[in-house]
Amino acid sequence: MSATQLSPGRVAPAGGELRLPTPPGVVRRFWSRHPHLADGLIAALYVVPMTLTLAFNLVDDDPAPLPDVLLNAAIMVLLAIALFFRRRAPRLVLALTWIGLLTFADYGEVHLIAQLLALYAVAVYSDARSAWIGFSASLALAGLAAWLTDDPVDVPWIPVAIQVAIMMLAATLVGVNMGNSKRYVVALLDLAEQLARERDQQAQLARVSERARIAREMHDVVAHSLSVMVALADGAHAIALKDPERSRAAMLEVAQTGRSSMQEMRRLLGVLAEDPEADAEDRPTAAALPAPLAPQPGTEQLVELVESFRSANVPIRLEQNGRGPSNTGVQLTIYRIVQESLTNVLRYADSPTLVTVRIVATSGSVEVVVTDNGLLHVPGPSQGSGRGIIGLQERVALYGGTLEAGAAANRGWRVKGTMSFDPEDRR
Repeated sequence: MSATQLSPGRVAPAGGELRLPTPPGVVRRFWSRHPHLADGLIAALYVVPMTLTLAFNLVDDDPAPLPDVLLNAAIMVLLAIALFFRRRAPRLVLALTWIGLLTFADYGEVHLIAQLLALYAVAVYSDARSAWIGFSASLALAGLAAWLTDDPVDVPWIPVAIQVAIMMLAATLVGVNMGNSKRYVVALLDLAEQLARERDQQAQLARVSERARIAREMHDVVAHSLSVMVALADGAHAIALKDPERSRAAMLEVAQTGRSSMQEMRRLLGVLAEDPEADAEDRPTAAALPAPLAPQPGTEQLVELVESFRSANVPIRLEQNGRGPSNTGVQLTIYRIVQESLTNVLRYADSPTLVTVRIVATSGSVEVVVTDNGLLHVPGPSQGSGRGIIGLQERVALYGGTLEAGAAANRGWRVKGTMSFDPEDRR
C-alpha cells in the first residue's frame, strides 16, 4: 500500500488518514489508575531484600550487633517511606538514600537498591540536569564509602566502586530516557492545548471583527436611507398641494430608496444568519433570505448615490480625477466616506448652497474630500452619536490612511480621507 511520508518514522496512507500511536494497553491503564499500588511495589523492591538481610544477620552463627541491625532497620523504614513519595519530592528522596552509604560495609549494597530507585525517580519526575548532578554526587559518596570501608593499602574497593558506578549509570540513563519521553509528550499536549485555545480565540476575534464590520455597514445603510427618505417625504408633503406630480415623483423615490435599503439590509442579515453558534430557531429560513448576494458598492455607484441625494434637494457637485483603485475594499471605503458625509450634510447642515465631493487618485494613494457651505449645526444627543465618523476612521486605517472631520475654514463642514493602495492595482 502506498503511503505518504509525514515525519521521520511516521507514515500515513495515501488517503491522508493519520495513524496515531497505539493507545495504552490494559496493564498500563491499570497502573495509571492505581499509582499508590505501584509506589508500594517499588518500595517493596527495597524493603523485602533488606528485611531478609537483617533477619539472616540476626540468626547467623556470628550474628551482627543488635544496635547495627536496629539502626539499619530504622534507615530501611525511613527510605521505604521516602520511596513511597518519590514522585512528589524525588531530589529529597535521593538525598535521604545517601544515609544508607554510612553502613556500606555490611548493608550498603542492599541500601544501593533504594539509591538506584531514587536516581531513576529524579530523572523521570524532576529533570535531566538534576539527575546527572545526583548521579555525580551519589557516585562520589559511594566511592568514598567503599574506600573508607576497605584497607586503603589494598585495592579491592576499586572493582566494587566500578560495579556501583555501572549500576548507577544504568539507572540514570534509563530514567533520563523515560523522563525526556514523558516531558516531550507533556510538552506536545500543552502545545496542542495552547494551539486549540489560540484557534478558538482567533475564531472568536474573527466573529467579533465581522460583527463590527456588519454593524458599520448597517449604520451606513440605515443612516443614509432613512435620512434620504425623511427629506424626500418632507419635500413631498410640502409641495403636495402646489405640485402633485413632483410630490408623486418624490414619493416614488422614497419607495425606491426603501426597497434598495431593504435589499442591502437583507444581505447583511443573511451574513449574520450564517453564524454557526446561532440557534436553529433564530436563523431565518431560506425563503426569508435573498438568493444571490449583491456585490458591495464601489466607485461606479457614486453617481447613483449622488443622484439620490440630489433628489432630496442637496446641491452636489461630483469631481473625480485620476484612475481609482480596482481593490474592492478601497472602493467600498470611498463609497462609505461619501455616503456618510452626504448623510451628515442632509441631517445637520443648515441651508447649504453647494456640496462638493472631490476624489483625487494618484500613484498609490487616493484622497476623498467632501465639503459643504451650510451653516454649521451641531447635532444633539438624540440626533447623532458620532459612530459614523468613528467607523469611517476604522475603515480608512485598514488601508494605512487617515480621516479628518471638522469645521471648514470659512463656513460649513469638511471631511477628508486619504488611503494607500498598490500602484499596479488600478482600474
